[in-house]
Amino acid sequence: MKKFLYVVVFFVLLTGFLPAQAKKIKPDDVTQPQKTQLEKRQIQTREYDSTDKAMVMKAMLNVLQDEGFIVSNANPLLGFISGEKDFDINDRSIDIENEFGVKKNAINWAGVCIAVVDSTANVTEYGKQIRVRVNFKRKLLNVYGNAQSIVEIDDENYYQRFFAEVDKAIFLQKQKI
Repeated sequence: MKKFLYVVVFFVLLTGFLPAQAKKIKPDDVTQPQKTQLEKRQIQTREYDSTDKAMVMKAMLNVLQDEGFIVSNANPLLGFISGEKDFDINDRSIDIENEFGVKKNAINWAGVCIAVVDSTANVTEYGKQIRVRVNFKRKLLNVYGNAQSIVEIDDENYYQRFFAEVDKAIFLQKQKI
């Protein structure tokens, strides 16, 4: 009977003590609200003062290849380009944490051996301009090629850096360099 009483008292104290020890949420812990579809499109889209769709597509292909993407599909009629960039997470020369925002220890623990950035682009004539929309996704794959994680890249700086390279490539294309 005494053992039972001790067990009951222990659980009563434990249940009364745990809520007081619960972690308080700090403002830093609250996740940012997800971007709307319109906000994502604004980040992913640029317009160029040109009517030469083929030249802009060529510039896009050059930038993707310069960035290490293997272009798997390019359809000039539709203005569609797709490709991917693979990373071996065991390659010490690659900063996986910087590229994917995940600590290497966490990736190894999850059984991930390949990290991939997928890209699709749409190049469209829009009046006297060419509109380019591009999006990127990060995928972490296990040894069997199964996705452990797929995350859309919605970092505005990532797209700004990419489009800065496209701007340079279009300038070079126009100069025929």
